[in-house]
Amino acid sequence: MTETGTKSESMRSVIRINPPGRRFGCVALILNPDGHVLMVRPAYKPGKLILPGGSAEPNEAPNEAAARWVLTETGLVLDLWQLVAVDYVSAGESPEGVNFVFWGGRLAARMASKAAAPPVEQSGILEAVWVPPADLPTVTDAEQTARVIDALRVVELGAGIPLLLRGRPAGA
Repeated sequence: MTETGTKSESMRSVIRINPPGRRFGCVALILNPDGHVLMVRPAYKPGKLILPGGSAEPNEAPNEAAARWVLTETGLVLDLWQLVAVDYVSAGESPEGVNFVFWGGRLAARMASKAAAPPVEQSGILEAVWVPPADLPTVTDAEQTARVIDALRVVELGAGIPLLLRGRPAGA
């Protein structure tokens, strides 16, 4: 075996035993009847809105993490299983990771009116607001705006892919 082959095999063994840590962000794209996007203002990131969601815990399925965060941050109970975007994020402000964007649906007016941030002590969220897509560049950063706009394009096309959990579709 060549020296390169030995190093490569050794690296694969290390990765199998001690895989690199990565963050799995699990967020939801949710619309109201007017097509406005549900965004939250976290206390830890003043000034900018983000999609509701957060990191998955170890051994937590991404869709379950997204649903847990949506409930915590907005009070909404949603069955999330269809992916509308997967966004790789290199290390920077937060560790390297992948953001799974789940389609939360276009809510009926009555359900949309129930979206509200629970007390900040419980949720870490200052407010939950509905934002027209055209206003996104003024209320969030360029990366978040691009993530939402691209996910909206997928929804408009009627596209998306189901999340598989051990080869079986999650949810419906």
